[in-house]
Amino acid sequence: AGLWRHREAHTEAVNALGVPHKLDVTLPVGGLAEFVDEVRTVVQAAAPGSTCVLFGHAADGNLHVNVVGPAPEDDSVDDAVLRLVAERGGSISAEHGIGTAKRRWLALNRSPVELATMRSIKDALDPTGTLNPNVLLPPPPP
Repeated sequence: AGLWRHREAHTEAVNALGVPHKLDVTLPVGGLAEFVDEVRTVVQAAAPGSTCVLFGHAADGNLHVNVVGPAPEDDSVDDAVLRLVAERGGSISAEHGIGTAKRRWLALNRSPVELATMRSIKDALDPTGTLNPNVLLPPPPP
């Protein structure tokens, strides 16, 4: 029961440190330990003096990277972490999707052909752009 209480309290504990940058990523399980060591260095280089709190689901490679210190609008640490994830063969989004928050980094995990295919499907199924406008894909060029 004590372990479960700690697990449930981790979000509150991180939030008590400040406003965190929350990055939900997945990595190949075999590279997870190396990534954990590396990401701390990358975070310190991007945001010196920040605090990096990591937790997740190690068995499936899902890792929550929380960084406290940089201003909420400063996305330099997000950029550094997500680029490292992509370089290590991971996905920049695990459980929580891309949405508007990670849209600018989608090309780290999707090729131009995949993005064009996604756009074509979106345009075919939603020709008026009513469904989630500009959430995942930027507006089509005029």
